[in-house]
Amino acid sequence: MYSICIADDEKYVLKSIAQRISSSGMELEVVGMAGNGLEALELYDREQPDIFFVDINMPVVNGLDFIERIRKKAPDVRTRFIIISGYDDFAYMKKAIQLGVINYIKKPILQQEFTDMLRDVCRQLDEEREKEEKKEENIYSWTDFLQLRKWKDIDGTYFLVRGKEMGKEAGNCLGELEAMSGGKSWKVIRFYGAPDILLLVWEGKNCTGREIEAAAGKKCFSRAEQIVYMTGKCRNPEEMIGQFEDTLNIRFYHPEYRLMKIKSQSCEKPGIYYEAFEAALECTRENKYSECLSEIMKTLFSDENYCNLVKQVYQSVVLIIANKYTKYDLQLPVKLRQELFPFAAAAFENKRDMFSRLDGYSEEINKRIGEILSRSELVDKVIQYIGLHYKEEINLGDLAGEFFVVPTYLAKRFKEKKNCTVMQYLENVRLKKARELLETSSLSISDISLMVGYNDPNYFARSFKKVYELTPREYRNICGEE
Repeated sequence: MYSICIADDEKYVLKSIAQRISSSGMELEVVGMAGNGLEALELYDREQPDIFFVDINMPVVNGLDFIERIRKKAPDVRTRFIIISGYDDFAYMKKAIQLGVINYIKKPILQQEFTDMLRDVCRQLDEEREKEEKKEENIYSWTDFLQLRKWKDIDGTYFLVRGKEMGKEAGNCLGELEAMSGGKSWKVIRFYGAPDILLLVWEGKNCTGREIEAAAGKKCFSRAEQIVYMTGKCRNPEEMIGQFEDTLNIRFYHPEYRLMKIKSQSCEKPGIYYEAFEAALECTRENKYSECLSEIMKTLFSDENYCNLVKQVYQSVVLIIANKYTKYDLQLPVKLRQELFPFAAAAFENKRDMFSRLDGYSEEINKRIGEILSRSELVDKVIQYIGLHYKEEINLGDLAGEFFVVPTYLAKRFKEKKNCTVMQYLENVRLKKARELLETSSLSISDISLMVGYNDPNYFARSFKKVYELTPREYRNICGEE
């Protein structure tokens, strides 16, 4: 059983999310709700749930600021934050990812998509629990390494090794290296989810270049393609990890087997502009996304000093594509979701392969956007709903709640397609139905008023005259004469 909290300033959204969670059929419990960011902070401190749904646009403290405060107070928090919003802006998505948000869903949300997302989050939580239970002695996950503060005091040489299935050779490496050193001075950290990466620590030994070469010549390193090393104490594990990652990304310029000393690589960041690419993904008349993507890649690889930005740029492009799936209410493909893994970019041998992968993802979402734009599903569904329920009392807020979107979003989309407001369209439907009844029935004006959704016959008469320049009675008389 996993606990869930929800924060949103719209009561109908809180109710809708809770109902969707209940309808998912999974072992989940909503343990609290909050109507603004301040209440959400208090709720988090009290419950510390496994999953927290957060709306971006909340009063007092907005959703992203709420998550940022939590992260600053508890960097290692294990709560899964999920953003639910009616906004399309990529800037929100980008900041959400930077804050460790695991999913970003844009309203309106389909029940199946919502259930699939919950199932995926629960799977991640299950895997984390299983990983904790099956942890082997001297072999820790990357996350565990960050949390083990005692590692800050270990003086020695740290090796990050990349090679085919090196992570699976953790046990063999440990045995052979201990035999070489004549003692139990080696420690191994296996990267869960990244089988080609392995971190080794020769405790208490500041290796010379020759000693590193000797270690690299061992049989257990036969599959190694790259080794990055650092000597001394690990005073800041997070910073060391970032340096290791940046150094690995240089493989695009040095794909051959190599040894190098790790160091921070500083350079002025290139001007990479994603706006044209983001817009091109929605241009279904011509495939401009390939041209824009090519320009991004050209800028990234124009200078060898930019190589430490490969992972950052790659994930930024993937995020833009993923954001289009959420914007158009599409389920994020499993393969694309996996691309958000920190070492996803390590799978490529050259920039041509990277471009090919990203171009393929771009083509797929561009095609699906084209299909959706031709249908305009949300507006069509609203029109269908009005056609069935025009006799009932309807307002914009209730209608938006029916389709799980914010009223402003619905109003904007409806105006774009129908060139009138939702309520104007509703009134036109009602008056058209009233006109038909006046022409074909002998019902009283008051009865017709009620039948088409007007509780006040006088208001109905004024509205009718405003559109047709005749009162209902005058219109009926003219029809009778004809």
